[in-house]
Amino acid sequence: MATISKAEVVSIIEHGVDVREFIFKLEKNNYFDPGTFLQLTLETNIGNRWPDSRNFSIASAPNKEGLMRLIIGRVGVYTTRIFNELTVGKTCTFKYSFGDFLIPSFDSKGDIICIAGGTGVAPFLSFAEYLHGVGQSSRMKLFYSAKNSSELIGVDSLKNLLPAKNLHLHLTREQKDGFKNGRITIEDIVKQNFDFGTSHFYICGGESFTKGFKDELSKQGAEAIYTFFLLDCIDLKYQTIIYESRFISWWIWDKVK
Repeated sequence: MATISKAEVVSIIEHGVDVREFIFKLEKNNYFDPGTFLQLTLETNIGNRWPDSRNFSIASAPNKEGLMRLIIGRVGVYTTRIFNELTVGKTCTFKYSFGDFLIPSFDSKGDIICIAGGTGVAPFLSFAEYLHGVGQSSRMKLFYSAKNSSELIGVDSLKNLLPAKNLHLHLTREQKDGFKNGRITIEDIVKQNFDFGTSHFYICGGESFTKGFKDELSKQGAEAIYTFFLLDCIDLKYQTIIYESRFISWWIWDKVK
């Protein structure tokens, strides 16, 4: 059963003009699976019917402090309201958690290869925190790209959570020491000599980014591919979050006023 909880903003970090990293303090701190998402509503007086809300990947692992991280991009009317109304000390309401974009519970040894574009890093921050906490951070390899270094999210945390050789950072519009200039390619992944038959591949980013890597990985013989992508329909009636796993596809419609 989902948990409904008030959530207070305790900090905000800007990542460029239209992306913010929010840290919330939960009133009801219950367990959730890393990689899942929640529904956020700006309403705090909840009646029998759940009010207008938006879905966001949880970008942190469960913790005893009851702190939860969300990465929110300003893409439409409701997310603009979130940017305007959720300042430090303000409260909103969460319903969590949902989804099946999960670390494989049936396999404790296979590599977990994560490919992220932009704010698509959110569920992988949750993965990294969790795997570090259970002593399995060496299993996770992350390929993460953003336009420039100011838009990279959680890099300092990732450097503390993952072995350096497992973190592959790309900048597509900036040259900077310690980062590879250019987009992530399938060749970047292939040359790491992963076992495509036993590894678990997770992709999160824009639609073309996600579908492109899914196709390329399939050609390499990858069998376990999980994707999660967001279509930002700013001027349309619906914003769509599409989740598809190896066997399952479903659509979650997020009405935009």
